[in-house]
Amino acid sequence: MMTKKLKYSIDNQTSTHIGFQFPVLELPVNLIYEVLSRLPLKTIFSCKCVCTTFLKLLEDPYFAEIHLVNASTTTASLVFQESFGPTGPVSMSMLDLNETRSTSPRSTDHSHCQGIDFPITKPNLKFCYLTDKMNLVGSCNGLICLYKSAPRRPLYCICNPILGEYTILPHPTPTTPFYSYLQNAGFGFCPKTKQYKVVRLMVSYDPSMAFASRTTVAEVHTLGTQSWRKIEDAPCPRTGLSFDPFLNGSLHWVTDREGAPDLICSFNLETEKFQQVPPPSHFDLDYLSKISWINVGSLRGCLCLCYIFEGVKFSVWVMKENGFNKCWTNEFCIDFRFYGGLKAEDLHHPIKFMENENGGELCLLCNNISLIFYSPKKRTFRDLGDFALAKTDIIAHTPSFISLKDAAVVSKNLKVKKFKWGKHVSNLSL
Repeated sequence: MMTKKLKYSIDNQTSTHIGFQFPVLELPVNLIYEVLSRLPLKTIFSCKCVCTTFLKLLEDPYFAEIHLVNASTTTASLVFQESFGPTGPVSMSMLDLNETRSTSPRSTDHSHCQGIDFPITKPNLKFCYLTDKMNLVGSCNGLICLYKSAPRRPLYCICNPILGEYTILPHPTPTTPFYSYLQNAGFGFCPKTKQYKVVRLMVSYDPSMAFASRTTVAEVHTLGTQSWRKIEDAPCPRTGLSFDPFLNGSLHWVTDREGAPDLICSFNLETEKFQQVPPPSHFDLDYLSKISWINVGSLRGCLCLCYIFEGVKFSVWVMKENGFNKCWTNEFCIDFRFYGGLKAEDLHHPIKFMENENGGELCLLCNNISLIFYSPKKRTFRDLGDFALAKTDIIAHTPSFISLKDAAVVSKNLKVKKFKWGKHVSNLSL
């Protein structure tokens, strides 16, 4: 809720500005919040320079909450990372798709659009440049989780690129001398406790025993605390991250287990427990043997499963609720035999399902350097062209004004550092 102190300041500013014909401040404060929260990001930053009243409004935590609610339906952004060599620098940038406009006609049914709909060779905002090898974990409510890969001592960081804030998470104290961290992690938000949590996985083993003695262990960190909690007997995820894996307070993974019942797992951020998610009923061993790639994500607020079948079909299944039961339904299927110039292995990196007036489009990364949008309704592709010079990873992102200090609800002493857009950020350490 907006503080009384801020409302008193607004009332005083209103009476001061009436003589200068500034009638927008005569509107109810809640309406002012609604109007400001629906503006483009660049316009919001410009509004901070209008007067001290706008500045106070836009820096109030209540505005951040209102903006986040509206941004989830009005803002479509991507964060992409370019890696220059295995040990080279990493450039991270944000692309606001709302600022990008299509100018060329759409392709017709069952044809691949060869032209570029709009240029995206330059990002809208380059928010940081890291010399260390950092990787994207995920985005949640405008906060981005990054990690620096290291088998024995990985480093995790959470930042808000819009506010230029970041914090380094504490290193855990290993409970066993024989362990190795996996390059799999998750980042999400618990709606009930209002806590942000990072989940990472490690393998512990006994060197005196066989390979079968290895076990997967999860470690959970709550933003604002100084420790990691250990959870035994965690399922081991497959190599590679899920796309848009956070849904309804849980993170989701595809496991490395061969049996269909153990294929998908979820981690509830409130109870901090893993549980199995039943796959589609037709997923028997014979069917699974014909799947060359599989991933899990979210689509229109439902859990979805994407996979490549027999090397030529890209299938998308969605888990929907039918009364008290949940069932999988086939949302759409892309048969690459109908699209010249496209191969299934080129589009095995879905990013997010973007809602629009045409029924929505699936955004995919093609060949690690270009973006492709597929419309299930029109059965057409839009090729946005190459935008990267090096190996690229992309995640969906909703920009917000949530401060890290406000996100750390369990502590008001979170150590938050600042960086500037486009400036060099180095030596990320405690």
